[in-house]
Amino acid sequence: MRTRALLVITMLTLPSLVSGQGARLPRVGRGSVPQAAPLPPEAGPVARALAYKRSRWSAEGYSLISSHQLPVPGGGTSSYTTFGTGTRADYRYTDHVSATLDLTASVFGAPTITATAEAGARFHPLPWEQTLRPFFDVRAAYMYLYDEIVTPMGTSGRIGGANQQYYETGRYSRGFGSVLGTGVEYSLTSSLALTTGLSAMRGRMTTYRQSGPATVPTGSSYWMTSFRYTLGLRYNPVRALHLAQNPTK
Repeated sequence: MRTRALLVITMLTLPSLVSGQGARLPRVGRGSVPQAAPLPPEAGPVARALAYKRSRWSAEGYSLISSHQLPVPGGGTSSYTTFGTGTRADYRYTDHVSATLDLTASVFGAPTITATAEAGARFHPLPWEQTLRPFFDVRAAYMYLYDEIVTPMGTSGRIGGANQQYYETGRYSRGFGSVLGTGVEYSLTSSLALTTGLSAMRGRMTTYRQSGPATVPTGSSYWMTSFRYTLGLRYNPVRALHLAQNPTK
């Protein structure tokens, strides 16, 4: 009886041992070996790219050095250098193009006072992620100008030189012109950037009033040329994003 029981147990156990310990033959010709998946991007740059979203609005304040070339009565031109300040509002349409509005005033330096309102566009050829970014400006400008004209009277005297007298005339003018400029922007932080640039402005001015002896008829027109250097600080608000948010700019 015991012999029969051992025989039955052996017959039931043997197939399971054979199937568990048997070696499987390799499959030949049944598909290629799968390739390893590519490695994901580095976590650092991805995290930084998703960490902030820039506002489309930015503001800039800058100092201004201007050199003006103006015609004077009797022919010729005079050059004056003035110092002033400017404020710029910038609205970014794309990563490379933005609309700008500038207000400037130059009141220190020579006997010339100028103020402008300028509307135009700024082009950035490089993306926002670059630390150093060049830019190009094109704007239309409305300008106000006051300057003093020193004119010889043609009579004998000791004022202003031997046997010559001079008098001063204040000239008030206004007009329209265009501005072309270029410069660079250097990012200091995620929100602040240092800017510097050079620009040239050409305007058609019309004299509408004078003080003192009138030597230039009221309503006369003339061309004025200005070269300007700016140094400023730009602020662009940013806000932090969670990684799950869509970082669309």
